[in-house]
Amino acid sequence: MEEQNAIANHLVDQFESVWNMLKASIENVPDEKWSVGLDAITKPWNQTKGENVWYFSERVFHIIETVEFYGNDDPKVMKWGARIGGIKWKEESPEETAARITKKEMLTYLEETKQQLKEKLHSLSYGDMVKTDGFSEWQPSRLAKILYTMRHSMWHIGELSRAIREYDCERIHWQ
Repeated sequence: MEEQNAIANHLVDQFESVWNMLKASIENVPDEKWSVGLDAITKPWNQTKGENVWYFSERVFHIIETVEFYGNDDPKVMKWGARIGGIKWKEESPEETAARITKKEMLTYLEETKQQLKEKLHSLSYGDMVKTDGFSEWQPSRLAKILYTMRHSMWHIGELSRAIREYDCERIHWQ
């Protein structure tokens, strides 16, 4: 039992740092840049044809939604886009979808998802962590899945950090 608590505590501590950085990203980006496509930034990381245009709000949503997804034991239970009333791929443009994602809702979603993942991690024994679950096609164990989720989050937080720097905003700080 002690091992399980130590592993869960270490994972939660690391995720707390991730979540603090994500929260700072949400808070530091100006409202007028929240749902604007990053093609407005003329830096080398944009594709010339616009194939890599993404939206700050959508990227925040993607990070949190992915944590929720991998916090489950079964990939089939996830209802992608449910938090914003669904994603209407054929009915609205990416700009319209991005505009429906609010900072307030994402801060609430972040807190809820954070709590769910903490409870999940603390519910797992050491044996549970090294076993597989419904994600076995992609990850060899729950622990590997959780570490992947953390890396995924940090990758995208790096993108947010770059955008914040380009927008000349208060930068997020390493946690």
